[in-house]
Amino acid sequence: MAEFLKGSGQRAQLANQGWNILDEQVSLPVAVVKQNAISQNAKWMSQFAARSEVLLAPHGKTTMSIELFQQQLAEGAWAITLATVPQVVNAAKAGIKRIILANQLVGKYHFELISELLRQFDIEFYCFVDSIENATALGEYFNQHAISLNILLEVGVEEGRCGWRDLSTLDALVNTCQRYRCLEIAGLGFYEGVISGQNAQLRVTEFVQGVADKAFEFKVLGYFNNDAPIITGAGSAWYDVVAQNMNQVLNKDDFRLVIRPGCYLIHDTGIYAHAQHEVLARSQLACDINGDLVSSLYIWAYVASIPESGLAIIAMGKRDVAFDAGLPIAEFHYCPVTQCLKVVDADMRIEKIMDQHCMMRYSTQTTLKVGDMLCFSTSHPCLTFDKWRQIGVIEQDWVITKTISTHF
Repeated sequence: MAEFLKGSGQRAQLANQGWNILDEQVSLPVAVVKQNAISQNAKWMSQFAARSEVLLAPHGKTTMSIELFQQQLAEGAWAITLATVPQVVNAAKAGIKRIILANQLVGKYHFELISELLRQFDIEFYCFVDSIENATALGEYFNQHAISLNILLEVGVEEGRCGWRDLSTLDALVNTCQRYRCLEIAGLGFYEGVISGQNAQLRVTEFVQGVADKAFEFKVLGYFNNDAPIITGAGSAWYDVVAQNMNQVLNKDDFRLVIRPGCYLIHDTGIYAHAQHEVLARSQLACDINGDLVSSLYIWAYVASIPESGLAIIAMGKRDVAFDAGLPIAEFHYCPVTQCLKVVDADMRIEKIMDQHCMMRYSTQTTLKVGDMLCFSTSHPCLTFDKWRQIGVIEQDWVITKTISTHF
């Protein structure tokens, strides 16, 4: 077990009961997830995908936890999506059989790593390609080594992230790929999450429909190397719009329609809570599914100092918790002396964060002491998970019954 748990000599005995955060059997700060929330989220998104008649390939970069990948697959996920070659290597070596690299496979060493994986492991692997230069480099390397590589031609949003910008000229990329017998054109990929602002839903809709129209055209022309090409998009904000519009244009019997939301499993009380609220506001299908996504991730930390009236210094900082999309939100307050656990007063608010400390303002009418413990929820779980190698799992109360490992 991880070193943040109390007493190596006591571990065998404690392991039968768990490690109680409120009894101070754990080093703080500590990151934990609630198992019932994760299970609920996994089931909810699996039901959404099934009712939307799309396949689910959740983006694993959020957690990089093999245990959580396996739970998502057990709940019906079709594949795991990843962002980097080292992530792919870790997942494949841990037994994940179907992987989408939703990114460009660039660089000779990365070619070597993927070719070695394809030789050694029985995996179904796909990567994105969005340039003639990359297609040429991949084609020459994998042809030379006589290894077939499944590629998804990536279409991009103007001023967005990666992806071929002009659908009308995408044939040029197809022509380059077809020069190499090793390159198997398995479908099209895209990411619409960079679209925001005024008329965002309409712009997402038009973009997705444009990609779907091109997919239909390419299938008619015989450009794909498989009978059921993959058409895949959707992050955690527009997955409902993507699923609906892919289905409106494409027959699911002729294509494999795949969405790739990642943050749903952990969820949050910030940007993804807002995004899910928007999904429920526009999707009757989502509303009809029992329950909803709930935040599962929490950070417990001590009050380290109260140097001024109404100012508490919390022993938790940028090295422990995400801060890029909103500061942590205090949820619970526990006093070890009185053993009183309560929901925090609304006036507790983090106003600044440093490497190992947060500055929290609170009402002087609130009783807060050095050594008290505070529990925080977060925004953008990806950038909390990647700070921890071990994360505790809570099944009930605030007792850690096991830990999960991350592999960033």
